[in-house]
Amino acid sequence: MIAMEFKEMKKIWDTQNDEALYVINEDALHRRIKAKKMGTKRTTTFAEIILIASNLIGGGVVIISHLLKNSGNVASLTMGVLMMMVGVYILFIRSQRIRRDQQTDVSILGDLENAIENINYRIKLSQSMIWFCLIVIGFSMYTVLNSERSVFNIILISAFFIVGFIMSRWEHKHFNLGKRKQLLDLKEKLINEFEM
Repeated sequence: MIAMEFKEMKKIWDTQNDEALYVINEDALHRRIKAKKMGTKRTTTFAEIILIASNLIGGGVVIISHLLKNSGNVASLTMGVLMMMVGVYILFIRSQRIRRDQQTDVSILGDLENAIENINYRIKLSQSMIWFCLIVIGFSMYTVLNSERSVFNIILISAFFIVGFIMSRWEHKHFNLGKRKQLLDLKEKLINEFEM
């Protein structure tokens, strides 16, 4: 798709001999790159909000439910506290990302670099959440196996975690890494086109 965009733009560019068209094409290219930048920013913001909310709410529910039951289950309380800490940490790194976004260079290459930074940030966040998911799965399975749950409940909870983990890996490999490759290819094409 990116190669097609550049081929089309180069074709239009080559058929014209006015310098004014260069400015129009540059503006069109900049608009497309801004759209890609805003797209990565939106999906990154959405992912952050989901992770913050799920960890803070989930951790709070785990802690409150075990305190109200007075169960004394250390594994569950530890998991709840860990989830709360991860939610606060993601909130902190989100504020840093927003600050970095506001300091970017407003140019074609600057906007593209910002989109690449956002996708790299999302890749790191996704990777760390996959590892965190494994920790939560471990705590949850320990708690479930040491409780008086039926075999059906244990299988159902296990299936839920397995599907969640597989979906996280799929999203990481097929969406985040693919998007980064597209943006890096676009950057390389841009640099090569402007050097010619």
